[in-house]
Amino acid sequence: MLNKVLLPSFIVLLLIKIAALNFTTFNLFGDEAQYWLWSKDIEFGYFSKPPFLSWIIKVYTEILGSSFVSLKLLPSFVYLLIAWGIYNLLINSGLNKKDSLAGSLVFLFIPAVSFSSFIISTDLFLLLFWTLSLNELIKINSEQGLKNFILLGVFLGLGFLSKYAAIYFIICLFILIMLDKSFRKIFMDNLFGFSLTFLSVIIIILPNIVWNFNNGWITLQHTSDNANFANIEIDFVRGLEFLLIQVLMLGPFIVLGGLFGYNKWSYIQKIFLIFSVPIILIVLVEAIIVRANANWAAPALISLFSLMYIRINNSFLKIANFLFNFTVCFVLFVMIGMSYPSKIFDRISGINDYALKIYNNSSNSAVKNIVVSDRLLFSSLNFELRDKDINFYMPHKEGDKITNHFKIVSPLNKTINENFTLIGSPSDINYLENEYKLLKINSPDQKFTKRKLDVYEVVFE
Repeated sequence: MLNKVLLPSFIVLLLIKIAALNFTTFNLFGDEAQYWLWSKDIEFGYFSKPPFLSWIIKVYTEILGSSFVSLKLLPSFVYLLIAWGIYNLLINSGLNKKDSLAGSLVFLFIPAVSFSSFIISTDLFLLLFWTLSLNELIKINSEQGLKNFILLGVFLGLGFLSKYAAIYFIICLFILIMLDKSFRKIFMDNLFGFSLTFLSVIIIILPNIVWNFNNGWITLQHTSDNANFANIEIDFVRGLEFLLIQVLMLGPFIVLGGLFGYNKWSYIQKIFLIFSVPIILIVLVEAIIVRANANWAAPALISLFSLMYIRINNSFLKIANFLFNFTVCFVLFVMIGMSYPSKIFDRISGINDYALKIYNNSSNSAVKNIVVSDRLLFSSLNFELRDKDINFYMPHKEGDKITNHFKIVSPLNKTINENFTLIGSPSDINYLENEYKLLKINSPDQKFTKRKLDVYEVVFE
């Protein structure tokens, strides 16, 4: 009975989301605007992330445009592909087509998907290629054809080009080889096939490796800064919060049903455990000793969801899971459509109004150049004023540490002599060689950030 309402319910929620996107006054997150801006300058790598998402945004916007609604629908299209991957994953795990189709639809309702379907992120394609890679790995258990090994490498390579967290797949694979005798035999009997897998990965990520080499390995520098192990501060409450968020993102009822389901543990279920628990533990440790964002363990949710869905066999918990997840999704999209004034939406509130006030001020003073010291605001202003004739620059003194991609591609030249609007601090531009005057002007409201930036007119003498 529940299976019959899954597809109509998904269609209803999709229509509600589309309506919400058309009615909301919310704006893109700064990171989303950054990925869009990167797509205007196609590279084999960027400061903090690999390039695949920006490549896709480039193709996508060429076809469907760069409007807010169009961009916000991109995650939904990708999640349909991920759901298709989940369907095949469940089929390859031994479920029949009916239950596998239901599982792929149930996946689209979990809170993690509801929230992230509203956000353009590198996790989208990591999850897609992670699912496809896991499918090929399970196929290799029964069919060791060269095609399977090459496809595993291709999908895994594309996963790395999506997000470097794909390294978790390699870690889990080696744990599987060490812990499972039967898979270890498959590995040893097919060294040539797995060599093709790793060769395929290297070939696909090689352009990104070359880009990093040519740019001083700045992505590794950024990853190291993110880890921030120099500021260790043990906090077990932070770890507990991380675990609770993971449960909520899957849906508490499916987790409860999966943990206490009376199905026997199959070989495939053990693989799902190995491709989820180590990731959760790694990020949990990081959450306890430093910090960790909830999405850092995102790949684990694919295996965990598949595991819990296979094991849940309580009809009441299945219905409760659907009702809980549907309600979360429904409430979220309604709040977005109403532009609900909640702190959770502050980061995407008022950015367009801020950008227009900055532009109008610049236009009135005949200034066509805007210099922004903050990475996210730099990206957001570029997106919101994309139809205006404005040049954007990032303050950067040659030789100083590079902290974002725009200091590479849009640095403010020290010899500039054209007037501009500065959003930041006067100290950001103290390396300029030509004489200039600063006029502080009223800064528009900046509800979307905790870091309030001053606004100045910079006039050269």
